[in-house]
Amino acid sequence: MTDTTVIFILLLTAVMHATWNTALKAGTDRVLDMAAMRVSGIIFALVLIPFVPLPDAAAWPYLIASAAAHMVYFGCLIASYNRGDLSQVYPIARGSAPLLVALAAYLTIAETPTALGLAGVIIIAIGIIVAGTGAFRQNLHAIGFALITGLSIATYSLLGGIGVRASGTILGYAAWLELLSCAPFVAFALVYRRRHVVAYASSRTARIALLLGFGSAFSYLIVLWAMTLLPLATVTAARETSAIFAALAGAILLKEPFAGRRIAAAALVTLGIALLVIG
Repeated sequence: MTDTTVIFILLLTAVMHATWNTALKAGTDRVLDMAAMRVSGIIFALVLIPFVPLPDAAAWPYLIASAAAHMVYFGCLIASYNRGDLSQVYPIARGSAPLLVALAAYLTIAETPTALGLAGVIIIAIGIIVAGTGAFRQNLHAIGFALITGLSIATYSLLGGIGVRASGTILGYAAWLELLSCAPFVAFALVYRRRHVVAYASSRTARIALLLGFGSAFSYLIVLWAMTLLPLATVTAARETSAIFAALAGAILLKEPFAGRRIAAAALVTLGIALLVIG
């Protein structure tokens, strides 16, 4: 399979990622919405674990640390959406990750991108950040949580990439990562929102969140697979183009401001993806 094909598949997962984030932002109980999505991750894991091998011992430290970074991500993402617009917060959170992953991959595993690949990563990051620059003048608390979210994304991306390469089993690694990252968050949500769980569980919103959660789990499996084939910075950059889809969804579906800026940002990201494919 060519690198271009892998990147195209990653772009499809980016659409799925933007979809469930749009639903999370549009929801009225984001903790329970996130928990319902993570229940899908637990089901995904429990179905797979009996039939796939355990990850190799060398992968477990990365797996556990990546699961912890995912839990930070879940919490900070919710906090960001509680304070800012989807089209402001999401681009900043996702846009900061590719450069952080590229830098960390270079420092830790000597993964050096080509000149064109690095240019693509930088242009994608610029385009995504441009999509959210209006937030800098409006909500510093949202920006703070968005940047912490971006750091957690970069952390779990780097750890996940190293871990899955050392695991000897993509499916086994993905299954255990879903279980270790999702189960603690679901347990927290059941306690924190205990008075609302029964009513929420019978709602249409819960069923939609469960469905989106399965898409989330499957799309991250694709990301882990791609990390065994391409440089981590390239995978992360292609994945983070989801910010453009989310920004457009925020502007069009949620009627958030700065729609013109989103179009300019989309053009920059398209250029960056082209450079990534060529590089």
